[in-house]
Formats: sequence, C-alpha cells, structure tokens
Amino acid sequence: MPSLLENPLVLLILACEVGFWVVLGAGLISRYVLRRRRLSTVLLLSVPLIDLLLVTVSIADVAGGSPPEAVHGLAAVYLGFTVAFGHSIVSWADVRAAHWFGDGPAPVKPPKDGLAGLVHEMRELGKALIAAVIALGVISTLSVVAGDGLLPPAQWPDDPLWTWALRVSVVLGAWVVFGPVWVLLGLGSDAKKDDSKDTGSGRGERAAPADSAGPVDPVDSRTPVDSVGGHRSDGA
Repeated sequence: MPSLLENPLVLLILACEVGFWVVLGAGLISRYVLRRRRLSTVLLLSVPLIDLLLVTVSIADVAGGSPPEAVHGLAAVYLGFTVAFGHSIVSWADVRAAHWFGDGPAPVKPPKDGLAGLVHEMRELGKALIAAVIALGVISTLSVVAGDGLLPPAQWPDDPLWTWALRVSVVLGAWVVFGPVWVLLGLGSDAKKDDSKDTGSGRGERAAPADSAGPVDPVDSRTPVDSVGGHRSDGA
C-alpha cells in the first residue's frame, strides 16, 4: 500500500476525487447558503476540468515512456465513471441541498419495481455502458500510445492495464443481471400475483351469489307451494 501511494498518478486520482467533492460542495454552498448563483454555476461547470486534467496526465505519463500499469487502468475507469455518472451525482446532491438549505421539495426515491423501475434501471444501465465505453477507449488509447496495440480479450487477464477492461466487462454483465433483468423478473412475478388475485376475487364473486342464493331458493320454492296449497284449500 505505501508503494502504491508513492505513485504520482495514484495521488492524482485521489486528488481528483477529493477535488470533485470539494468543488461540488463549494458550488452548492455558494448557491443555497451564500446565494451566489453565478459563482455556483461557474464552480459546478468546472467539475469536468478535473476529469480532463486526469486523462491528460495519464496519456502524457505513458507518452513519456512509462509502461502502462494497473494505475493507468484505474485512472481510465475513474474517468469513465465520473463522466457518465458525474451529472447524476451533481443532481443528487443539488436536490438534497435545495431541500436542506432552501425551499426545495424532499428527495424522491427512484422506483424499484414495475414499469417505472424497469425504465429507471435501463437508464442507469445506459450510463454504465457510457462509462465502460469511455474506460475502454482510454485504455485502448494508452495501450496504443505505449506501442503495445490492442490486446485480444484472451490476453486481458495477464496484462496489468487490460485487466481493468476485463473487470469493467464483468461489472457491466453483473449490472445487466441485477439491474433490468432483476426488475423484469420482478415484473413477471407481480403480474402472476395480480392474476392470481383477480382469479381469486372472481371465484369469490361467483361463490357469493351461490351462498346468498342458497337460503333464498328454499324460501322461494316454499312460497309457491304454500300458495298452491292455499288455492287448493280454498277450492276444497
């Protein structure tokens, strides 16, 4: 761990992560506490510059003769995540800051099931795909700049840089299973439950008239007999 922290690129990644939250926090405080909306806009718009700094330094490091290592792959994955999910993180924090320090409404939890949940998971999967494409693009660029070229997937586990491409692929596959597919399976079970409820209620509705008709029929059947008997007695 100490040797890892001695790598300048690792320190830059940590600095970018800290800088992201510092700039984001400063922007929200400027908007909702200090009421400096223009300053807040400038700060929030400067967040992508942190990502630009990271990718520039990563490519320059490899171009300067440093062999691509795992830390370069980590930088690529971090860049893809922040670019794809950065806007969502800013929006997430902005809604809560507006609720805590302003007159904004309370945050609404995203749907977890049903059609709305499926749409939400598909949207999040789209962001994950964008993050994966960016990460793989940066990894490919670093590998080409280093003169190694593009490696086939069979060689990814043995390469310190491309092993991050393998990890991204595994995470993306798990995201598909535990995201949209998970909700879709939930939709199927909910539909079955609804069908069984509807079927049960239908049977109940059919059973109810039968039960209610049970005590009524003998009364109706006796009434004509009594009336008939009455007519016969009158006739007698």
